[in-house]
Amino acid sequence: MSNPDQVAAHTQPGIEVRYLHSDIVNQDFQLHIKLPWRYGRSDHIYPVLFALDANRAFSLYSTMSLIYETPPTSSEEIVIVGIGYKLNDDRIRGLAEWAAWRTRDLTPERKEETERLWKVELSAILEGEDVVVRSGDAPAFLESLRKEIIPFVEANYRVSSTDRGLAGYSYGGLFALYALFHSPETFTRFFAGSPTMWDELFEYEEEYAATHHDLAATMILTAGGLESDLHEPLQRMANRLRSRQYPGLRMQTYIFQDEGHQSAYAASVSRALRGLYGGE
Repeated sequence: MSNPDQVAAHTQPGIEVRYLHSDIVNQDFQLHIKLPWRYGRSDHIYPVLFALDANRAFSLYSTMSLIYETPPTSSEEIVIVGIGYKLNDDRIRGLAEWAAWRTRDLTPERKEETERLWKVELSAILEGEDVVVRSGDAPAFLESLRKEIIPFVEANYRVSSTDRGLAGYSYGGLFALYALFHSPETFTRFFAGSPTMWDELFEYEEEYAATHHDLAATMILTAGGLESDLHEPLQRMANRLRSRQYPGLRMQTYIFQDEGHQSAYAASVSRALRGLYGGE
């Protein structure tokens, strides 16, 4: 008879976990790798999607992707790399670490108001413990992606160096749009779900448009119907990009009625995978 105090670890077939230390960010990253069904039976080179916030959302991406790829299907088979952190074993402390580190890595500008807000929130989670929260390190995180994480993945997995995607939600969506304007050559497919629409994004877009005549990317932008404060800036960004008439830009926007910031997450990921890689 099994000991009820023991929890058996479950590893889903086709999912691997790797660890990588970033000298650029000075952070231990936990990479969750989802492999297509046929990966072990072929020498095929697969498109790769780098998904942010893997500690919270990787299972959404991997499960939906495998569902879309289950025969019979019209979906592309892809490798998904979920980028997360090596967190403290204490779940509450780990939650606070994740929230603090993603605030640091996914925001492109230093904002003291943002830091104060999360410091208060996370200190409450930790029952009064002091928490260090920093913002504005998206440039360093993007550099780590380009110079450390992507080369590691390409050296260890059969993934395309010309067909990379970037997926993020909330702050992750903010980072995806930041990367779109600062390193468009790195990725060809983008998903920005309920992105935090900082005013700086419109400055980045203006700067990009002033020096470029094309934006070769396929984009999915989403938001929940209940996120009313997000609708105007998201539509304004979409309208701006369409007005540039970039020959290589393909963009779709979706609003999920009666869904809020949290409840739209799963629907947004599902729609992004379908829109970027096909299916049904």
